[in-house]
Amino acid sequence: MTLAWSHDFLGFKMAALMDQVLLEGEFMLFPKKKGIYKLTLTRRGLYYSPVSNSNTVYEEKCILISDIVGCRCLEKGGNVTLQGAILPTPSLPTSSSTDSNPKTKDAKVYLQKEPEHLTFPSNYFLRAPDSDTCGFVVYAYPFKKKLFSSKTTRSRLVVAFEMAHSSVDLLEEKKKETLKWQKVISLLARDPHIAKEALDTSSSVQTSQGKLLVLINPHSGPGKAYTIFKSEIVPMLYEANIPYTAVITGKYYHAGHASELMKEICLSDWYGVVIVSGDGLIFETINGIMQRDDWATSINVPIGCLPGGSGNALCCSINYAAGEPLDPMVLHSTFILAKHRVVPMDLVIVQIPNRSIFSFLSVTWGIMADIDYESERYRNLGEARFTLGAIKRIVSLRTYRGRISFLPVAEYTPNEMMKPKKVLTKVRRFSLRSRSSSKNTLDNGDSESSPRLTTKRSFNTEISENGLADGNQPCGEVGLVGTRKTEDGSGDMTPNTQRVDSDNMIILSETQELRVEKETYSGKKSDFSPVPTPLLLPLNQDVPENWVQLEGGFVLIAAVYQTHLGSDMLAAPEAHLCDGHINLMMVREGISRNALLNLFLSFGQGGHVHSPYVESIKVLAFRLEPETKTGNIMIDGERFEPCSLQAQILPGLARVMAIK
Repeated sequence: MTLAWSHDFLGFKMAALMDQVLLEGEFMLFPKKKGIYKLTLTRRGLYYSPVSNSNTVYEEKCILISDIVGCRCLEKGGNVTLQGAILPTPSLPTSSSTDSNPKTKDAKVYLQKEPEHLTFPSNYFLRAPDSDTCGFVVYAYPFKKKLFSSKTTRSRLVVAFEMAHSSVDLLEEKKKETLKWQKVISLLARDPHIAKEALDTSSSVQTSQGKLLVLINPHSGPGKAYTIFKSEIVPMLYEANIPYTAVITGKYYHAGHASELMKEICLSDWYGVVIVSGDGLIFETINGIMQRDDWATSINVPIGCLPGGSGNALCCSINYAAGEPLDPMVLHSTFILAKHRVVPMDLVIVQIPNRSIFSFLSVTWGIMADIDYESERYRNLGEARFTLGAIKRIVSLRTYRGRISFLPVAEYTPNEMMKPKKVLTKVRRFSLRSRSSSKNTLDNGDSESSPRLTTKRSFNTEISENGLADGNQPCGEVGLVGTRKTEDGSGDMTPNTQRVDSDNMIILSETQELRVEKETYSGKKSDFSPVPTPLLLPLNQDVPENWVQLEGGFVLIAAVYQTHLGSDMLAAPEAHLCDGHINLMMVREGISRNALLNLFLSFGQGGHVHSPYVESIKVLAFRLEPETKTGNIMIDGERFEPCSLQAQILPGLARVMAIK
């Protein structure tokens, strides 16, 4: 009873805070300038209604703060000129730089070049006819119902207010008052819960987080990325008052150009990096950052993504997590970018012979990988390429032989043995610690301390019939923690040692119990990897005894750590950007073509997870050893020759621009 009252009180207090009046004033609607409107600004929204001396009652309109991307003062002028991208030239002049590294030299000169200029009509942003007009323009994207559909989508709304002549007499005072409204609305649009002190006009709080480096691959997918950037993304960046420098990358220079830029430029000069392309450019960017000597700090630079390719899986996953529609994706993804928070994202380190790869999306082998790679020839069709590729590959169905080994989060029960029964289940957690020669700031300050990644979870006490919590998984949050000492306080551990500590916790219900086991692994970093991988033994050694091993014929094996693999492929409905595990899916040989086709058709809504043909297991690490030498292995959409590989989760290592 006390707890319920406490929740009600907190809810009432929060509602009162959101409805607190921050500013009030009288304005005219611009450019009509007919009648006086009373404006009231709260943390919830901007309310306005006509001021009338008669008994006429007017409906009060509201622009929700949650829908506003930005606010700008009314500016004088005609057409608006904005920055496009820095266009490539056949060769880069490097004589002006004294840097001895030619790659660094090229990168510096490249970012100093003049960008293309883009022109937009004055009425698109609402410009004032003269400099004496004092007011502000609000840019919002509220939800509207689609025509002939029950679905909703965001639609652009531009409302401008000019200060009424009777409010303030002096021009300078009017401009000062207008600037106050513009600033407070901009700050609230970025964070409705911002402290009252930051809304003070004497405060020097910035209304934008910082300058973005935008990387665009115009050859990605259907080849429309730069057109999308110029026509749809640039206007919203202007409305949100987000400064940026845009760069064309990709085939204009050489394969891996984005990776080279990430390795060489000074990332501390930028608030974040935004990718306008498909998932391939995100893959290049992350792996370029992880090849830097200062990877431990550079990986904290937030990455944003806007759709410009054929897959756009990470964009879909971010939109899905934010509750935003996937269509039109450019509009909703740019809206998220304007309103974003910096959110941790899991990475997965994938080890192939003599190389480590950092993956943010998936590892696939079998029919799914073949569809991804073989449909490259149909890139101009956009996402329809995957449908066409799926039909072709199902008709010519293959079986792939090999072995899959994995370390499950919870006790593994094969499909054929899944029966309702009471079991005592151990749920694994782990913390990662190592000595590293590279500097890091994972502990926010001590560069000599060793990085530690810790998976933290809370557990549901509702136990299902098979004795597992919440469908075989623990749920909760993943944190990134810095530490210098071992759990016994004795200091850093010896790099070559490995130790397992078990802390058991019994959770009781009326009929079942769940045992949570904490496992702590310690290990040193690989010779060719900057990140410790204590869950992985060398590829030429057998996997640990507590791993599960399956071998035989498979139609597909997919390790997925985002919800989507495309806008019509909800591969892992329960996944989160940062949940600390890998979703391993398998389809064994013996499935008919008709059943496989129905399975692919169910991917759009995530119905495949309920199929009896699909095994889905939460794992911390896995190893894939193909016997079949034909086919493809795809890591984040990039092709690799069939070979033995292994992977481990890196909880919350990266940062993305998203909304929880």
